[in-house]
Amino acid sequence: MARKKRLNTAAVLGTECTSVSGIPEDSDSGFRTAAYVRLSVEDSGKTDGYSLQNQQDLLLSFINDHKDLHLYKMYVDNGFTGTKFERPAFEEMMKDMKQGRINCIVVKDLSRLGRNYLEAGNYLEQIFPFFKIRFISITDGYDSFSPDFTDEALMIPLKNIINEGYAKDISLKVSSSIATRKKQGKFMGKYPPYGYLKDPADKNHLIVDPETCPVVQRIFRLRSEGTPLGAIAKLLNEEQISSPTRYLLEKGISKESRFAESFWERNMIRRILKNRVYLGMIVYGKEETSFAKGIKRHTVPEKDWQVAQGSHEPIIEEELFYNVQELLAQSKQEFYEKTGINDDYQPENLFRGIIKCADCGRAMKMSKFVRTTKSGEKSYSAVYECGRHKNLYDYSCPQKSIHKKDLDKSVEEAIRYHIRLFLDTEQVIAELNKKATVRQTAANHQDMIKRKQRRIAKVEQMSCGIYEDYQDGLLNETEYLTLRKNYSEEVLTLTEEIEHLLQEQVLYEEDFHASGSLSEIVYQYRDFPVLNREIIEAFIAEVQVHTDSRLTIRFRFEDEFKKLQQLAEVRKGA
Repeated sequence: MARKKRLNTAAVLGTECTSVSGIPEDSDSGFRTAAYVRLSVEDSGKTDGYSLQNQQDLLLSFINDHKDLHLYKMYVDNGFTGTKFERPAFEEMMKDMKQGRINCIVVKDLSRLGRNYLEAGNYLEQIFPFFKIRFISITDGYDSFSPDFTDEALMIPLKNIINEGYAKDISLKVSSSIATRKKQGKFMGKYPPYGYLKDPADKNHLIVDPETCPVVQRIFRLRSEGTPLGAIAKLLNEEQISSPTRYLLEKGISKESRFAESFWERNMIRRILKNRVYLGMIVYGKEETSFAKGIKRHTVPEKDWQVAQGSHEPIIEEELFYNVQELLAQSKQEFYEKTGINDDYQPENLFRGIIKCADCGRAMKMSKFVRTTKSGEKSYSAVYECGRHKNLYDYSCPQKSIHKKDLDKSVEEAIRYHIRLFLDTEQVIAELNKKATVRQTAANHQDMIKRKQRRIAKVEQMSCGIYEDYQDGLLNETEYLTLRKNYSEEVLTLTEEIEHLLQEQVLYEEDFHASGSLSEIVYQYRDFPVLNREIIEAFIAEVQVHTDSRLTIRFRFEDEFKKLQQLAEVRKGA
């Protein structure tokens, strides 16, 4: 009969620990971690692991899986070349590093740090070590505080050389090849425009799709008759006509499962109506970028667009197409006048990506409106609305909206309340810590833990003894198995009781403090004058808007706040 593995009492009770070479002695408090994300100009538009969202998800997952890492802030540079280090978010991160706010930096891979060999090497070999920064590159398996740091470090210069060479060469090669084929009237898109299919004999040539071509023609006809964009989208959704992206998924042209939730939207209709591909043209040069020259992606004026005509069969007559363009331009002007988009009033969208519809989970979109009195005076307002209801005309999601000024006020009050709550609770705890009953309770817990530890040691000793008695024939097999079972169950029970006492004991420890991240953020912003994006990101994870304009605000440190309140209540009763 196999011997049952004895419990490691020391490990269970936390009486012994292991250390990792290179990690500072004060690592018990964890690392204040900066998560750095960069989307290169050459990576713009990609849907692979280099997208901003995928990078952020990877970094957050990695940090959450490592208990010694505590996220201080996510630093994001969108559309900045890796060959230069003059990037806003990177410079902010370096400032926080020099001021001691962070002591760890995590990136997806080394190329996100930069593709300039000399400068990247300088940061890794000189700057980060000088400021005692732990640097982690996830996909490279690189951790400057790992025991294998020396071996891994040998590969860093080589990878940086590769990254730098790639950055200098790839832009010219790719852009030159694509530009040549576009001038020849070749279609270079990943997916064919709605209404067309890629020619099986030539993937760069478009042929008419008999299934979706009539839908495109109908969209143009409806708009020419004066039907608003939103009404067209609503009609197509009601008739259960698949949206362009869902159609790609249904036909097996795309494998992107997210397309299954796609519906017709106002902007989707507008893109179709403005696309000259339906005149048999390939338009290119709408956007321009030159990574090799350090030029970021930007929109090119329409007069400078280049057109290859007659590349494929048209499905819309020119007269109809240009009549629709006039209607779109007229509607655009009317919208601008209604919303005052060209006016000086430009409200800042403080809650971009944070405010969500409580019913469908879709992002709430901010729109601004202007009212003009008979005397010509204008008044402005900004409103957040559910994107699903507004753009999809999907009435399964009830309409909901909230004025920006009301949202700003409510969130600001909530943040100030939580700051006061934290400071007041911390003070209460400090006073209660002085009570003799609290100190006595903590001492009693410690005494009970020690007694149970001693009992476990004794029981394990007796367990060894009965095995020897069994070997010597003093106990038969039944007696031995019964005693062993009883001892094992007692050790298990005692261990569970100790774990419970340890969890409870923290509520009475005199030196209990909130996490460094929470405490630092509270004291940093305790007297903030005006609500801004930085403060919102520091405190708020998500804001949900309900039909009655009621808000659900989810804070980043909710568990910590609850623990502090629980601690105060426990000590009041002690």
